[in-house]
Amino acid sequence: MRSFAHTASFTAAIMIAWSAFSVTDAKADDAKPDAMPTAASQCLSCHGTNGNPALKDVPILLGQQPLYLENAIRAYQEGRRTGGQALVMHEIVKDLSDADIKAIATWFGGTQ
Repeated sequence: MRSFAHTASFTAAIMIAWSAFSVTDAKADDAKPDAMPTAASQCLSCHGTNGNPALKDVPILLGQQPLYLENAIRAYQEGRRTGGQALVMHEIVKDLSDADIKAIATWFGGTQ
């Protein structure tokens, strides 16, 4: 019986260690940038501080795929996206660099 208890304790210890490693590893892959990019500050008044706006007619940025957000911003910059608040968005994003766009998309796409 002592052998079984020892084996069960050992197995439990291995499982706990493995699960702790798995959670840590998963968080490292999904980590968002620590600080909000400066260029993203202009997004907050409409899209909310974390990308989840209070107004129902404003798109949610929270958790969107970063590539989707990058493409949407570029479409506004190039005038390919129209309707709704496109004129406002065009003015807001017209001077963003590629690095700004990537940082904004990564920030809002990674926000949980």
